[in-house]
Amino acid sequence: MATPFALLPVSGVDLVSIIPTADLTSLAQRPAARLGTEVFGSDGKRYVYGQANASISASTAVCTVNASTFLVTASGGAYTSPATAMVAGDQGWFGAASV
Repeated sequence: MATPFALLPVSGVDLVSIIPTADLTSLAQRPAARLGTEVFGSDGKRYVYGQANASISASTAVCTVNASTFLVTASGGAYTSPATAMVAGDQGWFGAASV
């Protein structure tokens, strides 16, 4: 399947890359969105921009996104992590596990 891309409400968002915490703290890279931002991808899934609360393996399909802090853990949820492994503090787009 092709790499998904954002359709609405924000265009041009890279849904597959992450921003490492080191880049965020050094201001070397501006975050792609504010925590909690939601977009729909070309694959029909909803994506939420969140921050890893602990280490998360690549493409983990049971992530939980906290609805108020948008911190993400790798257990018992309905979101899939990006295809790159994350450590606490990294930010990225988490896709709904089902359409």
